Amino acid sequence: MIRRWTRGLLAALLAGATASGALAQGDFPNRSIRLLVGFPPGGSTDVLARTLAHEARSTLGQDVLIINKPGASGALAVLEVVGATPDGYTIGITPSAAMTLAFQFQNTRADLLESTQALLLVGRQRVGIAVEKSSPLSSLKGLIAAARADPGKTSIGIPGAGTSVDLLTRAVLLHEKVEPSVVPFQGDAQIVTALLGRHITAGSLSAGGFATQIREGAMRLIVSMEAQRIDVAPDVPTLLELGYPYRGNSIQFMYAPKGVPAGVHKRLTDVFLAASRTASFTDIAKKNSLYEPDVLAGSDLDRHLLNDRAELAALIDRLGLRKK
Repeated sequence: MIRRWTRGLLAALLAGATASGALAQGDFPNRSIRLLVGFPPGGSTDVLARTLAHEARSTLGQDVLIINKPGASGALAVLEVVGATPDGYTIGITPSAAMTLAFQFQNTRADLLESTQALLLVGRQRVGIAVEKSSPLSSLKGLIAAARADPGKTSIGIPGAGTSVDLLTRAVLLHEKVEPSVVPFQGDAQIVTALLGRHITAGSLSAGGFATQIREGAMRLIVSMEAQRIDVAPDVPTLLELGYPYRGNSIQFMYAPKGVPAGVHKRLTDVFLAASRTASFTDIAKKNSLYEPDVLAGSDLDRHLLNDRAELAALIDRLGLRKK
């Protein structure tokens, strides 16, 4: 669980982010900063990244360039950041599963947490299963029944193998002993396109992909895969409420390569913390059901990620899903 920091500490952090003395770290930055996103444009991670980049520019005095590098469920972008010079000019933003889970299903390194330095949490990835508005399915029970009756005609889109959404979807399907077609995409935006085009039966994705579509009546949520119901669909139950012992815990956070100087690390953390508390960012995050009010940074964030990785490993072992 993310522990709450005191209001006084939050105020001090924000004050530090705006005070010129606290931000003075030599001449950093004196050129553009690259912010890598491991998914295509239009998804939840990309939305947060672009808003943060816009809000941070004026404080940094330099552009923050968004580099979309999809692949390996977000881990490809992380690997590029890991291999970059640790000077603060190449950083990333990612769902935590790209570091805590993807290596269990992909041929990527298992030490990505140890090869990076966490900066700060910027959002929580709320996930669920949605269908297109004209679908006859109105519940998870209905989707399971359809998969059991005709698995060949029932398909579920996921935002890549090795994501937290993938693991939760696998867990439910194994629990019910059904085998519909599970279709991997490179992110939420592609799942939304496939759903609206009626190319798949349902989509397991984050609220950054389905929130707007649900508000506009183009899609319906049939289950929340979080511990709580999702605000955009408060009448839709959670997996826990339906008797499944599973719930999502993925966050969105910013990170840098291991070895970034302490002063540069602090400046990046302070600036992007301030950016994450602006009215513009808060509005975008809330509209996409990604907003997380708790402040988590530095060693506290490191501990959260390590604990999450251990919990996911235990779940994978319990489900018998460990990569051979």
